[in-house]
Amino acid sequence: MSTQEYLERARQAGLLDEVLGHRYVADQYDDPISARRQILVEYCDPGLPRDAEALGALRDRLRERHREAEAVLLRVPDGVPLPGPWRPRFTYVRHDRRTDSAPTPADPAVRVRAARTDDDALVHGWLVQAFRNAYPGREVDSLHAGIADIMANRGRSSFIAEVAGEPVGHGTVLTDERDEVTDEAFAELVDILIDDPEHRRAATSALVAAIADATRERRLCGHVVHPHEPSAARQADTVLGALLRTGWSVDHAFWESTW
Repeated sequence: MSTQEYLERARQAGLLDEVLGHRYVADQYDDPISARRQILVEYCDPGLPRDAEALGALRDRLRERHREAEAVLLRVPDGVPLPGPWRPRFTYVRHDRRTDSAPTPADPAVRVRAARTDDDALVHGWLVQAFRNAYPGREVDSLHAGIADIMANRGRSSFIAEVAGEPVGHGTVLTDERDEVTDEAFAELVDILIDDPEHRRAATSALVAAIADATRERRLCGHVVHPHEPSAARQADTVLGALLRTGWSVDHAFWESTW
């Protein structure tokens, strides 16, 4: 599906609009964890994020039209930074399979294997922890629908990192996802979590290598959640910086502005 086809479908659904010459597609989106009411701008013309006047006009218009919402999320391509009051909420990165970045040296103590059915309880537990890490201070229900959806996804592939035969973490990828705007098929690395700090770097590198090899026919993407809590937000920035130094690049990001 081309961008023009996507925009035509959005127009027919009544979701396409324009601000200061820039087109955008917006609809209501409730945060799946906090249930916070938001407006998601799923698409905007590439020039809008670089136009400070248009950014302000977009924010004002959405606030006026959607008084019940608390914030707006704007999809921004190619790592373009936005000025305040916007702040990053999710950064999506893509794996460069041709990268020349030096990989983390292999650690002979770390072994990675494909997950088995009897690993599901472990994988589920790590996913619960990942969701809670993204929302510090909020007790995410272990039965949350978002976690259940990942576990039940037909395209899910999980990998287990072991040290001395004991599981220390996982990497989970959804192999049959589609971009909402371009309809491009891709594989999404939804989580890597390592319990063992001593082997975290090597285990993470080994899991990424295994997942990249298993999804070599598709673009591989991952994401970093930027929590609101300051120390957690700094940690997310550290994680993103490490990814960008080791073979990943920014594909797009969602920036948030509250009213």
